[in-house]
Amino acid sequence: MKELKKQKMNYLRRRLRNSFVAILLSFPFLFFSGCDYGEIKSKATVGETTIYVDENLEPLLNDLKSEFERIYKEAKVNFVVKPAKVAIADLLNRDHKVILVARDFNEEENKFIKDVKLEIQRYEVALDGIGFIVNPASPIERLTSSDLKKIFTGEYKNWTDIKVQDEEQNQKAKQFFKGNLNEIKLYIQRPNSSAYELVKDSVLDKMNFSESARVCSTSAQLIEGIRKHKNAIGFVNLAWISIGNQDEQDTTVRGIRVSRIYPSGRQTDFEIFHQGTVAYRKYPYIRKVYLFSTEFDFTAAYGFTTFLLHADGQKVILKRGLVPVTQPVRIIKLE
Repeated sequence: MKELKKQKMNYLRRRLRNSFVAILLSFPFLFFSGCDYGEIKSKATVGETTIYVDENLEPLLNDLKSEFERIYKEAKVNFVVKPAKVAIADLLNRDHKVILVARDFNEEENKFIKDVKLEIQRYEVALDGIGFIVNPASPIERLTSSDLKKIFTGEYKNWTDIKVQDEEQNQKAKQFFKGNLNEIKLYIQRPNSSAYELVKDSVLDKMNFSESARVCSTSAQLIEGIRKHKNAIGFVNLAWISIGNQDEQDTTVRGIRVSRIYPSGRQTDFEIFHQGTVAYRKYPYIRKVYLFSTEFDFTAAYGFTTFLLHADGQKVILKRGLVPVTQPVRIIKLE
């Protein structure tokens, strides 16, 4: 009987995964039909669940909670914010059952999952990006990935050390950054952060950050440091510079245009850090947001997962500045 039940559950899960594209605009729990539907719906939309969430995604949580609980009156979701690396470790150690994080498992984590035969459901939720921000008063408009690497490893210590392809920017920097203001003030996220890992792996080529960098415990703290210092630079993800009105961004900091130079020598165009360039896959530093779950019963956790992948949850993701992945996105380019 247990084996039969397991086979039935696996069959339902396969049907669920294969049905997303065709029925995403339908009511979220219409994946099932027949006499089991009422029981499944009641279990998934009633009760309480706790989701452990990457700190980089914290700005989404109030809206996700509000919308989920508005739709499902008898359900409640609680969020606990943690650095991504900690949330993943707790999932793998079976301390938590559901996490929402802005990165995939790394090689070491995948090996552990395979070794212990841990069964995990993996859902792609959104596209996000990592942007490099400066104070709005700064004349720095464009930097290449090579410039960023030298800045964050400490090879460049002063802003006037940087010579970019834009001579006008070089001249403005020379006039603006004088005296103590010329020193590059670095702000970085803590090592357990998913943003820290992406920048170290993709921008710094796994080199260490400069010892002079100020390590911030939260993205909010990092952004505040950029606001206060005209010679500062740091990095955040899209959710933290969104003001919660789709593509509108916080104007108290400014994202720079970035061009990535690959080992082959190929260089991409300079792209602004924006929801649209992430959606078009034009911005060079893009990542996916995932929900990982070891919960296989039809509980409120399962209900929240379905909500997140359905139109209602994806609308919240779009509103908070990220890019939905399970819903079609229409992009209008304004000149």
